[in-house]
Amino acid sequence: MNTRYRAAGYAFLLCGLSAAFSSDAVEIANPGFEDGWEGWTDGDPSGSGTAISGKSNNGEKSVKLTEKSSFAAQVVAVEPNTTYRLSAFVLGIGNLGAKVGTEIFFEQQPKKIKKWKELTVTFNSGDLSTVTIFGGHAGLDAQFDDFSMSIVEASQAVTSKRVIPSSAGGYGLSPDLPPGKNFDLLDWYLNTPADDDDNGISDRFSEVELARGATDKRYFYTAEDGGMVFRATIGGAKTSKNTNYTRSELREMLRRGDTSIGTKGEGGEPGANNWVFSSAPVQTQQNAGAVDGTLRATLAVNHVTTTGDNRDVGQVVIGQIHAARDEPARIYYQKFPDSKRGSIYVAHEPSGGDDIFVELLGRKSSVPEDPEDGIALDEKFSYEIEVVGNALTITISQNDKIRVQQTIDMSESGYDVANDYMYFKAGVYNQNKSGDPEDYVQATFYELENSH
Repeated sequence: MNTRYRAAGYAFLLCGLSAAFSSDAVEIANPGFEDGWEGWTDGDPSGSGTAISGKSNNGEKSVKLTEKSSFAAQVVAVEPNTTYRLSAFVLGIGNLGAKVGTEIFFEQQPKKIKKWKELTVTFNSGDLSTVTIFGGHAGLDAQFDDFSMSIVEASQAVTSKRVIPSSAGGYGLSPDLPPGKNFDLLDWYLNTPADDDDNGISDRFSEVELARGATDKRYFYTAEDGGMVFRATIGGAKTSKNTNYTRSELREMLRRGDTSIGTKGEGGEPGANNWVFSSAPVQTQQNAGAVDGTLRATLAVNHVTTTGDNRDVGQVVIGQIHAARDEPARIYYQKFPDSKRGSIYVAHEPSGGDDIFVELLGRKSSVPEDPEDGIALDEKFSYEIEVVGNALTITISQNDKIRVQQTIDMSESGYDVANDYMYFKAGVYNQNKSGDPEDYVQATFYELENSH
């Protein structure tokens, strides 16, 4: 099994769509795909995510999109400074939109339905004479048919959602969208420190809820620059009664919303929702959802706790590999209140054993210090957690340059067994239990990718 999940964004439309068009192309060519792909760009990065379908709203054909980032697009001529309404019939959940210069205007079906439904997008052409119209995949299979576009009175039109791809320094994120519309979150669920149902356990957003745009203005929301913000207060709710720390953290879900697949395997055995190392038995690998994996993220830690014991203060976990019981990898950021920079280190926990700490930038310490090679708050950096067999490699990068890389040999760590499984976690896992209840940790993510 080979899967690859990336930030959802709309970067796929920023390149490759300046194809030649006829100067008299005032209408949409082949609007119902009766002539196959004629007039359209087949945006299919995987090679298998788009197809001309025999199921249609009208006529005999439509286009079907089945994989992330797949789309069908066409450049059309428009009058400058004119308001247009773009329409198409959609079956499933898809994005309908128009790329106008560097901006994208779009609408999405609010839920999956079993019949064709017309979706419309309203936008102004600005000072341009051409725009790119598109239908795009939005987490679940979608079909598009019968595109049309017409001029409307600006006073009678409500402009659709707008994405500004350069809003976060080129990360393709929009401050106007919830995290699940900027990032592909259909293969994650989220725990936050909220307990709005008052059951004593932290609240959870499912993968489908996240993909549809769920947010929490206290703990999980979109920043002004489009980044995905995670925040966890010391005094919030925890994921279980046996846990000491709060979190606002994603948990990897390879099932991508298919609830017929269990979250965990039977009796500790891996299932399709989780993955294993390639050092595990062959049958175990065949039962798992994936084998080996890589988690990549670009982020900035915005705030760490400043109250509490020195052994707790300023510590937050920003990325993990979690096994059924233990944690093969936890990446920590730690900064003391009077320091300018923070340290980064990783903990490797052998199965049933004690943590082994490996320092990456600065030191793991309960004594306040300011590491010269550390990273300051609000300073962007990237981490990568990669596992191939029994080799665990952690890489910290900045400005496209590797700052440090460390490989840990897990051949004696006990994860090459039949009754264990893995999943990634990303966000903020507060490591302070002794500070003020309102003290908190916070990080903003600009890129998040898990691949297997």
